[in-house]
This record gives sequence, C-alpha cells and structure tokens, in this order.
Amino acid sequence: MQLELVWSAQLPLHQLRPWLREQLAVHGEPLRWAITAVEFTCDQSRKLKIEAVVVSPET
Repeated sequence: MQLELVWSAQLPLHQLRPWLREQLAVHGEPLRWAITAVEFTCDQSRKLKIEAVVVSPET
C-alpha cells in the first residue's frame, strides 16, 4: 500500500518511528515499510510518502 502522511513540526524525530507504526496499524499489522519521499510544506510540516506491506486482520 502507499500512504501520504503529514509529519507535524511538533513531532520530534525520535518519536517518528512509533508514530508511523501507529498510523500503519490502522490498516493492519505492518510487515515492512519505507519512507520513499519527504516533501516540505510552507507551514514547517513535512509530507511523508510511505510504501508498506501490511497483513489485514481476517474478517
């Protein structure tokens, strides 16, 4: 899957990985993921492009 997430300027770098895992967990259990691009916005936040493989829970 591919996601675009906004990384707020208030979120420090050392909290980025746990925050990303939380965002991915909404879609299932992340097996692998990578940040493939970072775009800077005018409000000091950053837009992250994420590619991930997740296992969706069986329904």
